[in-house]
Amino acid sequence: MKKTLIALAAVAATGAAFAQSSVTIYGKVNVSLEKSSLGTKNNEASLDDIHGSRLGFRGAEDLGGGLQAKFHIEHRFRPDTGADATFNPGGTNPTTGVVTPASSTMWNGLSTVGLAGSFGEVRLGRYYSALFLGANNKPDPFGGDGAGALRGIGMQTTTLPGYIRTANVIHYSGSFSGVNVAFSTGLKEGAAKAQNSVAVGYANGPLDVGVGSEKGVPGTLTNAYATYDLGVAKLAFGLGNAKTAAGVKTEGLLFGATIPAGPGKVQVGLARAKNKNSGVVTNQKLGLGYIYPLSKRTALETTYGRDSKAVSAVTGKKQSGFDLTVHHNF
Repeated sequence: MKKTLIALAAVAATGAAFAQSSVTIYGKVNVSLEKSSLGTKNNEASLDDIHGSRLGFRGAEDLGGGLQAKFHIEHRFRPDTGADATFNPGGTNPTTGVVTPASSTMWNGLSTVGLAGSFGEVRLGRYYSALFLGANNKPDPFGGDGAGALRGIGMQTTTLPGYIRTANVIHYSGSFSGVNVAFSTGLKEGAAKAQNSVAVGYANGPLDVGVGSEKGVPGTLTNAYATYDLGVAKLAFGLGNAKTAAGVKTEGLLFGATIPAGPGKVQVGLARAKNKNSGVVTNQKLGLGYIYPLSKRTALETTYGRDSKAVSAVTGKKQSGFDLTVHHNF
C-alpha cells in the first residue's frame, strides 16, 4: 500500500511538471499565382510563395516566481516546390572565380531560447532585429508581402535588405505602461560583424507610434512610424532613412490605410524613395489589395503594385505586378 501511494505521488508530481510546460506546433502555408516585373522579377506567370510559408515550434516552462523559460524555432519552406526556402546551391562566380559552397539555414525564421518575466523577455540565437519588430514592419498595410508591399521602399529595407533578422543575437524587449522598448545586438563572431539595433514605441488605444535605428556593416537604417485606428479605417505613416557604408543616403516615405470592407479588408498605400545625394526619386509605388476570409484559418488575398519611377529590366516598362494567394494557418 505504501509503495502504491509513493508511485501515485510520483505520477502526480510528473503530471504537475508537465502541466507547467507547454509546446505549440503552428504553421502557415501560402501559394500565390503571380505575374510581376517588380524588382528583379521576370514578368512570367508563376506559382510562388511571397508570404513566407513556415512550420514552427514554441514552448514555455514555468520556473516559478513569475519566471518562464522559452524556446522558439521556425523553418521557412516553398510549398510550390516543397524546397527549403533558404537553400543556396552554391557554385563558382564566372567573373571572380570565387567558389560559394552549398548552404541552407534550416531555422531561417528564427531559433531562440530565453527567459521572460516581469522585467520583459531576453532571447538568444537567431531573431528579428529590434528595429524590424519595433518600427520597420508596422506601417505597411501589406506586412511587407505581395505585389502591393510598400515596406521595402518606404521603410528602406530594399536599400539595406539584411536589416530584418540577426544571427548570434542577444535580444531584449519589454512593455511598461504602454511604452515598448527593445534592444538587440548581433555579436561579432569570426567573419561576422556586430549588428546593433534599438526601438522605442508607445501604444494607447487606437494610437501606436515609435522610432528605431540599426547600425551594421551595410550602413545605418532609421525608421519612424505612426498608426491610428479610426474604426472605419486604420491609417499609417512611415519614414525611413538609410545610409550605406559608401555614403549613399536614401529617404523613404509611406502612407497607408487598412479599411474594413464586408467580411474582409481593403489595403491601400503609397510609398516613395528618394536618393538624397542626387535628389532623384528612384521609386514611387502604389499598392492595392483585398483579403477575404473563408474561415478563421483560411483566406484569399489579392494585391497589385505599380512603381511609376522604376523601370523593369525585363519589359523596359514601369514595374508592376499582381498576385492571388490562398492562405491557410494552422
